[in-house]
Amino acid sequence: MNAHGRWGQGRRARRRLLAWSGLLLLAMAVSLMAGSRWLGPEALWHALWSPSPTNVDDLLVRTTRTPRTLLAAVVGASLGVAGGIMQTLTRNPLAAPGLLGVNAGALFVVVMLVTLGGDLPAAVTHLGAFGGAALAVALVWGVAMRRGHSVGPLRLLLAGAALTALFHAFSQALLVVDQQGLDSVLFWLAGSVAGRPLAGSWPMLIVALIALVACAPFLRQWNVLAAGEAVAIGAGVAVRRLQLVSVALIVVLAGASVTLAGNIAFVGLIVPHLARRLATPDHREWLPLAAVIGAVLLLLADVAARTLILPREIPLGVMTALLGAPFFMWLVRRQGVQHG
Repeated sequence: MNAHGRWGQGRRARRRLLAWSGLLLLAMAVSLMAGSRWLGPEALWHALWSPSPTNVDDLLVRTTRTPRTLLAAVVGASLGVAGGIMQTLTRNPLAAPGLLGVNAGALFVVVMLVTLGGDLPAAVTHLGAFGGAALAVALVWGVAMRRGHSVGPLRLLLAGAALTALFHAFSQALLVVDQQGLDSVLFWLAGSVAGRPLAGSWPMLIVALIALVACAPFLRQWNVLAAGEAVAIGAGVAVRRLQLVSVALIVVLAGASVTLAGNIAFVGLIVPHLARRLATPDHREWLPLAAVIGAVLLLLADVAARTLILPREIPLGVMTALLGAPFFMWLVRRQGVQHG
């Protein structure tokens, strides 16, 4: 493709990014208005810009729906980008952050803390979940690594699958021993952004936002790595260091997401595919789009989760699974057709 064609594709990708950014603002507004008590635009404007301490709608928006909206947006963006990096790192279109053991490691540590320590402060649980995610990925990396060589994608996925199963087995064993702890970990199992005050969530929110920004310097190198390790080495890319940085970013983004919202399925898998279809193969164009699409999809999924069966709510992780499973089955079938 000539330079003019690439410039035209890039311009279309930037337009789509701008359009999805507008959809993100709209989805955030809908999230602030939606619920068992729907609010109109005028009530939302009043709650955001001239709130009254005695107005029920103002309190609802500022204390409940605003934290929920911010969490859904940041978690969706983080999972979308983490999934994109994971698929580039493994060169596997069916890869997702959970394959590195992030979710399983976080859940195991949370279950262990609940079993041994009972009712613990939220900060301790958050640190434990994030530490469990990091520990799981460190073990996966250690198992997959060969001395003097870069980490092969297949070895990484196999090690991740084995250790994920191991962590899940440990978690289930602890829950069998202490069945009362099951109620305390249902949030992590089902996934949710409801009832999460910003006071206890803002450290992980900041960590996730910093990690999203930290991806920018590596976008060009990921373009080269996507062509294969041999090509990347020939282009002068320090492959092993780039792999390590990529895994670290996946840990921070996915680990923070699990800490904030529990087990959210399929977002990290399907969002990168949507972004690549709407943009060019250049990571500088489709990975920022993946962040925006991920935020929009998780916001809309959360709106659906809290409004479809009023006055009850569907767990957010269940809603994303309901939406993502058909796409995943189509994707598996499409990959089978391409390689059959």
